[in-house]
Amino acid sequence: MDDVQKFTKLVEDLQSRVQVQMLPSEKKMAQCALDCYNIPTDYNAVHRCVEGCQNQMQQVAKRVSGEFESLQGSVQACQQSVIKRLEPKFENARSDPEAQKALTVEFENGARRCIKDAEPLLGEMEARVKNILR
Repeated sequence: MDDVQKFTKLVEDLQSRVQVQMLPSEKKMAQCALDCYNIPTDYNAVHRCVEGCQNQMQQVAKRVSGEFESLQGSVQACQQSVIKRLEPKFENARSDPEAQKALTVEFENGARRCIKDAEPLLGEMEARVKNILR
């Protein structure tokens, strides 16, 4: 399934770009944590400060991860709807290899459609991720 491999590559490329785009945020978090050690108070204040820096980064990472999970969920929901639509036909085709073959092709075409429908969402998703990382 070339479409699946192409889509997988697009998503992997997007993930790589996002990782690079996250580096400034990660650096900012690390610098924030380092700056906490300049607080001339007790160790509890320093640890609370470091936790605050880490929490900010965790929230950003959670939102970015949520974007990818949402995309995956969207594709899976579409594929599940194709499966549900074909289930009754598969039941009727249990003893008919030709019908099973035709249904397999129909499922693969449906799965390809799901991927083609999701592909345009990648650009929108990348824009939202860039916005999160600002």
